[in-house]
Amino acid sequence: MSSAGRRRLRGALLLGVVCSLAGCGGITGTAPRRVVERDEALGEIHVRLRSELKPARGTLGDRVSWRLAASLGPGARAGAAVLGSLPSSLEIDSTRAPSQRSEHGGSVWSREYLVRGFDLGAIELPRAALQIHVDALADTVEFPRDTLFVDSLTPAATGAIRPDRGPIDTPLRPVDYVLAGFLVAVAVAAVAAMIARWIRARARRRLPAAAGPPEAPEAILSRALGALRSEFPVIPRDVFYERLALALRAYVAAVTGVPALDLTTTELARELTGDRVIAKGRDDLVAALTRADLAKFARFEDEESEAREILRLAGSIAGRLIARPRPTETPQPGAPQPPPPGPPSSARQGAA
Repeated sequence: MSSAGRRRLRGALLLGVVCSLAGCGGITGTAPRRVVERDEALGEIHVRLRSELKPARGTLGDRVSWRLAASLGPGARAGAAVLGSLPSSLEIDSTRAPSQRSEHGGSVWSREYLVRGFDLGAIELPRAALQIHVDALADTVEFPRDTLFVDSLTPAATGAIRPDRGPIDTPLRPVDYVLAGFLVAVAVAAVAAMIARWIRARARRRLPAAAGPPEAPEAILSRALGALRSEFPVIPRDVFYERLALALRAYVAAVTGVPALDLTTTELARELTGDRVIAKGRDDLVAALTRADLAKFARFEDEESEAREILRLAGSIAGRLIARPRPTETPQPGAPQPPPPGPPSSARQGAA
């Protein structure tokens, strides 16, 4: 073989060695995937670590497969994989379980992650490490670092930018006029309905409310005495008698027309003397008011039983202060009837 042939042969062999070395320790391929590999040695055990991105580049928010693989020599076992901290613009789905298979007397461990980038440009993938067990020994190896390149969803704008001509005036269509007229009619109808409703409400407010029938004086007295019965254990005795006297005087004023609230007990008894009321009802009223005056002004503290008896007596007065009916004269049997009235004197003179 000539010297030129030998030089060409040596060049080819050197090129093959360089290519093989590049395949063992560098990045291979650009599309549709990218692979980064590195060899490690744990004593006599050879380990090849591989990081693969598929596709090699991703778009904003799209999923990219990131597969980590470790080829282990005989006697080595793979443990758990550990990922470092994630950048804020990267999301990793690690729900897929790792797999392991036998190959060439050893084993191949692999696990796939789904990554998504949310920022344009280069995003460095997190640190990835794998625990390796050889007999009783354990060690941790680190996968080669890799980078995810994220492209925009839209291509870059090209060409000249036209100047802004401002808003374009478009003529109104017939349907636009119809719609505008309908909206105006609805607005006018709504305003008219609101005005009519306001006028009706104002007219209703002007109408006087129909007054109900007046409450009977007996019902007012009964309600006041009922309140005293329920509050009897807790109110002072002088307050009890003061409220009792006010209730009785208001009842007398409503039934008889006498201004009982402005009169003393003696003056009230004098006003009720005669034919205005029944004597028994008047006497019970005066007795109750006298006991109330004694408790209010003389600070007389009677027994509880006596106070309750006065309260019962006041309740019995309701309906008993009515005017005594006047006796009507009835003709006796056999008595002569009075003559009917005669004609006027002028009529008698005319008859004569």
